[in-house]
Amino acid sequence: MKFLKVKHIPERSCSVCKVKSAKNDLIRLVKSPDGKIFIDSAGKLPGRGAYICPDLDCLEKAKKSGVLAHALKAEINENFWLELEEFIKNFGGNKNLKIKSVLGLARKAGALLIGSEKIESESRKKILVILAEDSSEGVKKFAEKHESLSLNMTIKELSDVTGLKDTVQILGLPLNSGFAKKILEIYKHQHEEIERSNAFER
Repeated sequence: MKFLKVKHIPERSCSVCKVKSAKNDLIRLVKSPDGKIFIDSAGKLPGRGAYICPDLDCLEKAKKSGVLAHALKAEINENFWLELEEFIKNFGGNKNLKIKSVLGLARKAGALLIGSEKIESESRKKILVILAEDSSEGVKKFAEKHESLSLNMTIKELSDVTGLKDTVQILGLPLNSGFAKKILEIYKHQHEEIERSNAFER
């Protein structure tokens, strides 16, 4: 029997919302030995570090609560907050970070259905399907039989969530599970924000 090798994905917690995510999906802030605070985009600078989601909600909470200043044991000035806000806005590929975090938790709990065969084996249950945007036509047709979400996630992104190497085109969760409900809640919130933003721009 051939076993798929699961790669280890280093994780860290956001200092603000406490949600665990892959280290590379978070922004590391560091206080250098001389007391200055930097955005550590490479994640390798020496000094006292803290992590934050690339999420403007977390940024606002950090400003109000002072949790990042406490974690770094340093005062944070307005110029740095503006720099961090700009960095978050330009932080690529992470609009689905919170959903990825929920999927990661579901994987650890053994609730995540990986691949169409596994989803099919649970056909008696209603399944929420998450499909890679670059999946095959056959997989897309399979997804049409279920309630599915289009999140603009690639095969690589879905594979990273599971720890499998570039092989995962489709994931599923029982629709009545807490994980599926949380994903639908995040998805709804994201689209409400987009609609508010578009209305403001008009």
